[in-house]
Amino acid sequence: MAAGGDGTVNLLLNAIMALPESEPAEEEVSDRDRIVLGAVGLGSSNDFHKPFDESATIEGMPVKVDFDGARDRDIIRIEYEEPDGPTATRHSLVNASVGVTAEANARFNEPNWFIRGARAVSVDAAISAAVVTTLVTWVDVTCALSIDGEDPAMVSVTNLSVFKNPHFGGALCYDTPVAPDDGVLGVGLCESMSAFETVATLSALRRRRFEGRPKTRTWRAESVSVQGDRVFALETDGEVLRARSARFSVAPRRVRCCR
Repeated sequence: MAAGGDGTVNLLLNAIMALPESEPAEEEVSDRDRIVLGAVGLGSSNDFHKPFDESATIEGMPVKVDFDGARDRDIIRIEYEEPDGPTATRHSLVNASVGVTAEANARFNEPNWFIRGARAVSVDAAISAAVVTTLVTWVDVTCALSIDGEDPAMVSVTNLSVFKNPHFGGALCYDTPVAPDDGVLGVGLCESMSAFETVATLSALRRRRFEGRPKTRTWRAESVSVQGDRVFALETDGEVLRARSARFSVAPRRVRCCR
């Protein structure tokens, strides 16, 4: 059970994935395959629990504690190159991103006085404050982007989101259909956007309207690769690290989760 926010769920997921899995020829089930992941949402956004179900709450907190109704879920595998050269791997249940969202998450996790004041009002206010302070100094990341192994194309990334759950960041939500166990990733790209266009896109995401907007592209894919022109923030379920490149791929039905 992960009692906390999305970062706590992510921490537990990566601990589970670090365990050895069963070999096909072995009769004994491994520790990893015996585990069922549940959660009590004590965080700011609790995206893992979305869409919220009023029947799945305790004292108003969202929970996933139905072990009898557990189901296998896909996860996002992220292989990335660290700033000093080595490669590493992380896993994500909800989403991962490069660009404004990742930088804003970094500021949200280490808030200044402005974001702390906004957090006292609401989570959405704090998220908006983090985005605004990020946009003041934001410069797009020029990336070589490849979808499903196709030849890379150069893009100016304002934001790139890779997700298994379209809900993220408070009330924001993509309209690209994707399910927890359908074997594909949802991908949303914002490119070459001004600060005003980025804010307008965030407003549209609050209304679940993204596909077809100017300077956006969407895909349903099995893998996505990015190579940046500089070190960039890489966000996984709200946790932020730094990378030079990253490859996102779907690992079908790799972890069992409570409903």
